[in-house]
Amino acid sequence: MTGSYDYWLVLLSVIVAIIASYVALDLASRVAASHRSRTGRCLWLAGGAWSMGTGIWSMHFIGMLALRLPVPASYDIPLTLLSGVPAVLASGFALFVVSRSTLGIARLLCAGLLMGIGIVSMHYMGMEAMRMEPPIRYVPSLAALSVVIAVAASVMALWSAFRLRMETIWTAFWKKAGSAVVMGSGICGMHYTAMAAARFAPDSVCTVSAQNIDPVGLAGALGGFTLLFLMATLLISAYDAYRAAAASAQVGDLSQRLVRIQDDERRSLAAELHDIVGQNLSAVNAELALLKSQVPPSLSRKLDAASALVRQSVDAVRNVMTQLRPPGLDELGLPAALRWHASRFESRSGIKVNVTADETVPRPSQKVEDALLRIYIEALSNIAKHAAAGKVEVNFEAAGEHIVMSIADNGRGFDTTQPLRRDENSGWGTVIMEERARAVGAELQVRSTPGGGTRVEFTLSRRKWS
Repeated sequence: MTGSYDYWLVLLSVIVAIIASYVALDLASRVAASHRSRTGRCLWLAGGAWSMGTGIWSMHFIGMLALRLPVPASYDIPLTLLSGVPAVLASGFALFVVSRSTLGIARLLCAGLLMGIGIVSMHYMGMEAMRMEPPIRYVPSLAALSVVIAVAASVMALWSAFRLRMETIWTAFWKKAGSAVVMGSGICGMHYTAMAAARFAPDSVCTVSAQNIDPVGLAGALGGFTLLFLMATLLISAYDAYRAAAASAQVGDLSQRLVRIQDDERRSLAAELHDIVGQNLSAVNAELALLKSQVPPSLSRKLDAASALVRQSVDAVRNVMTQLRPPGLDELGLPAALRWHASRFESRSGIKVNVTADETVPRPSQKVEDALLRIYIEALSNIAKHAAAGKVEVNFEAAGEHIVMSIADNGRGFDTTQPLRRDENSGWGTVIMEERARAVGAELQVRSTPGGGTRVEFTLSRRKWS
């Protein structure tokens, strides 16, 4: 017995599959973004699994309704509804996997296999709900191919969702749309390959009680409800992403204000240390030297000790001043300050630092200069604390329409895909550098591999430089 298809319903099933795929990609972003809130994460996982699973199941059932057989077809309603459970479970599992911080090849393939099995189970359970007598037979080669397509589509879906999990509907609409088309096509390919594998005997009859189903009406209603449900889910996700972006922008503005206030206070404090404390200590030392010539030798030794303490205090004040505002920055510019800090870092840590700075780069605005120098100092500090490096290469140059500074070490490196441990003693250096770069509109990239060293790169367009 041979059937035919209502191609309008086939088209509807394809549309549902693509929209469901897009919603799945967007929900992966929300699940990943809610990692700090366990309740929020669980809610997005549950809601995402239900939305994505419902979309996949609806596509499958619409595709079945598109099939026209010479005999009336009815469905075992409990089994038909039960067939949606594997789709929901597979969707929840997929969202959980792609929201993790890493997705290696082994985990990707294993997760894709399990998700593919869930989709295949949904399809063949749905086919069994037709209760045909004699039972539906399947061409082994096509049935196996449908399983392969399901697994391949699942692997592709997981990889796309993981790759785009940090993007939102506002930042990567077209990337997600393209991935959704490919994913939806894979889901439909699996379904219609499995349908092609089905063989109905010439004398087949449906043993389910006649339900007087209007396939077009039922498929249209189901498709319409599913699309509305998916669009509602997408709107909720978009609104949540918008709120998160607005909150992040507010935090970013506050962070920039705090950075500016901090830098202004640093400059003011450095000036006061130089003009008041430093000069007063120098005056005290001069008075002690003058007094020394007017006292007996027994008191002269005590004055020498007092003078030594004053000189130590002067050195301590100068060290604090250099951290607040390095010498040479105002008078000589940024390249000189980079070399001066490199020299001090090398003398303290024993780590060789080679600075290559383009002297022809125009001097930046004070705000940019402060941010870049603080990032540089923080990067060197992180190298001394964590890298176990023997050499550091620093490059400061113009590259086309951008100014670039990079700090690369040959130390132990780290896995950038793993979240950094943050407590009161460590783990905040990268965050501080990122905040300072963001405050001046720059991009900061940290590249590292275990055993392969670390490279910190600051990039700012020329129009924001001055």
